[in-house]
Amino acid sequence: MPKLIKNGTTEAFHWQILRDSDAVSATDLNSGQYLIPLNDWLAAPTPSRNVGVWLAIDTQPEELTKALKNLETIAIEFGSFMDGRGFSLAHILREDCDFSGELQAAGGFMQDQLFYLKRCGFNAFVVPDDADTDSMLVSLGDFSDSYQAACDEPRPLFRRR
Repeated sequence: MPKLIKNGTTEAFHWQILRDSDAVSATDLNSGQYLIPLNDWLAAPTPSRNVGVWLAIDTQPEELTKALKNLETIAIEFGSFMDGRGFSLAHILREDCDFSGELQAAGGFMQDQLFYLKRCGFNAFVVPDDADTDSMLVSLGDFSDSYQAACDEPRPLFRRR
C-alpha cells in the first residue's frame, strides 16, 4: 500500500483511484475516499471531503476551471519523471484556478524532484510503500532559498531582502 508524505510526516494513503466513468458509476462514493477523473467530477461536482479529482498527465490546461478551487484534494499522476506537464498543471491549479487544497503528486516522479514539485504547488506526495520516506522528507528542503518567485514563495529573493 502506498504512503503519503504530507505536512512533514508520512501517513497511509487511503484514496482509491477510479480511472474511468464506468468505475465511478459502479461505486458508492459515500463509502470511502475516491479520486475520480476530472470529466466525471465536472459532470456532477461532488462537494464531499471523500471525493477528489484525479488528473491524468495529458489533461489539457484549458480543462482546469475555477470550479476546482472548492475541492479539497486533487491528484496529478506523473507517467514518467521526464514528463514536466504535471509541474505546469500544478502551477495552473494554484495560480489560475486559486486551488488551495491538497495537491498530490503521484506516479513516476523522482526523489530529486520533490523540492521542485513543492515549489510548483504540490503539498502531498504519494510514494511506494518501500520508499525511504525519511530521506524524501529531507529532500523537500534540499535548498535553503530560491531566487525566483513560485507557488511556495510568491516574492522573488530581491523582494525578500
